[in-house]
Amino acid sequence: MTAPDGAVRIRPPAGDCAEGLARETARTGFACLRGDRVRQLLPADALEEFRAAWEDLEPDTGIPGGKLFRLRRYGRLRVEVAADGSTSFAPLPHTAFRQDVIRMWRGRERVFAPVPPEVLLHEGMLALVGMDARAATRLGGTSAWEVGVHLIRVLAEPGGEGEPTPEGRHRDGHAYIGMHLLRRDRCGGGLSTVHPEGGEPVRLTLLDPLDSMFVDDSRVTHEVSPIGPLGGTAIRDMLLVDLNPAVPAGG
Repeated sequence: MTAPDGAVRIRPPAGDCAEGLARETARTGFACLRGDRVRQLLPADALEEFRAAWEDLEPDTGIPGGKLFRLRRYGRLRVEVAADGSTSFAPLPHTAFRQDVIRMWRGRERVFAPVPPEVLLHEGMLALVGMDARAATRLGGTSAWEVGVHLIRVLAEPGGEGEPTPEGRHRDGHAYIGMHLLRRDRCGGGLSTVHPEGGEPVRLTLLDPLDSMFVDDSRVTHEVSPIGPLGGTAIRDMLLVDLNPAVPAGG
């Protein structure tokens, strides 16, 4: 529903995964969810409509060396989680994106095409971002979040490869990060490795739509191996969700 202040508010869905995400992340620094669990949060037709947004991305031209294997859009939301788990979402103005914690991007104002308003507040976006925000609230004790959402498609043409993380093993410089697979077609590789502090690396591959990871960025580093084509152009579509405590109004 749309509130008088313009925010969209939703109740926590039946089968919400946020509590399990928070519990496992508190224990290990990260958590994984199978797509079939996450798909319970939204109808199949809403998922397919949301996935269609990845057909309208623009080239990410800022990768060093002029490589053009990645398409992208970026948007921002203020997300607030109430005591009963109901969650509100309000668009924030479009801005440049900075990641000064990563050497490759340090000091750079990266400007990406904006996420259209109808995608930013789509049912699929609210389901995934809401789950991440509720997990972050359980972990961080903060109920208001400034959220960045990145719609990313990595491509690999025959004879080539695409790099989901050209920066290599890294932290992103956020409090928490949600990573959600939307599509993986004709795609080999894409092995995700999570490096917990003081623990052995954990390796897994997101394979099915809505296979997801959630990480405490202060406790782990992560990376994804290049993808390669398996008969035709390889496609790997991801929604990345950056969560940081919101600055209090007037602060």
